[in-house]
Order: sequence, then structure tokens, then C-alpha cells
Amino acid sequence: MTPSDEPDILADAAVSADDLPAGKPAQSGRLFLRALPFFARHGVHAAERELGQRFVVDVDWWLDTRPAAWADDEALTISYQQVYEHVSAVVNDDPVSLIETLAERIATRLLDHFHLLEQVRVVVHKPGAPVTGVFGDVGIEIIRRR
Repeated sequence: MTPSDEPDILADAAVSADDLPAGKPAQSGRLFLRALPFFARHGVHAAERELGQRFVVDVDWWLDTRPAAWADDEALTISYQQVYEHVSAVVNDDPVSLIETLAERIATRLLDHFHLLEQVRVVVHKPGAPVTGVFGDVGIEIIRRR
């Protein structure tokens, strides 16, 4: 697959207002990181674990952003850098067979580490998945709430 043939993984990254936490006021804000590239050794097949492959992760997280905005204080929000570091730690940790497991571990870690976080959306793309046939993208999307 050449770079021009690669799918536009950002095209499907939109999340609607329907994806806000249930029962929460509309004051929640959504922060996000898109298209985080990683090389890791996750997969069901031995060759995937031996050779490794590319994974791309998108993360959205919801919290009440008003206190941080009103105070203009980064301590009252969730740092993009810290989220990136947690995602990277999970992706680069011990290999797992399923991207479902990888996505769940990312979501759980973020919910465990950030008390302000109300909801998290994790998408794991596996552009080199061992699928016979032509495809634009393979992946999983999960949404987890407190």
C-alpha cells in the first residue's frame, strides 16, 4: 500500500453530541488526540507478534472544561501530553492478541488515572491487518463512561 492509498483515518473521527455521557449536562467538553502512530507486536498470528506492525490510535475524552477555562489553569483539565504518555505506555506494553483488548486497556488506564474524566472514546486502527482482500481500514471503537 503506498502512502497515497492509505485511508484517511481522520475522516471518520467525528463524534456527535449524542456521544456525550448519558445524564450529563451539555457543559462537558471533548478534548482529543488523533492519529497517534505506534509500531507494536500485537496480534493473533505469530508473525504479527514476531515482525510487529503499525497501529494508529485516536482518543477523545470528556470532562467539564469550564473550571479550567474560567481560571485559565491547566491544572484543572487533563493534559494532552499525559494522555499521550498513558496511551503510549499501554500500546508499548506486553503484546496482546486482540485490538479489543488493547482498546479496553487504554480506556481503563485513562479512567483509572484521571479523576476528572467523565467518558473516554478509544479507536485503534490496524492498517496492516491480515485480511484477505482490499480494505480501507480495520479497527475498533469503544466508549467507556464512569
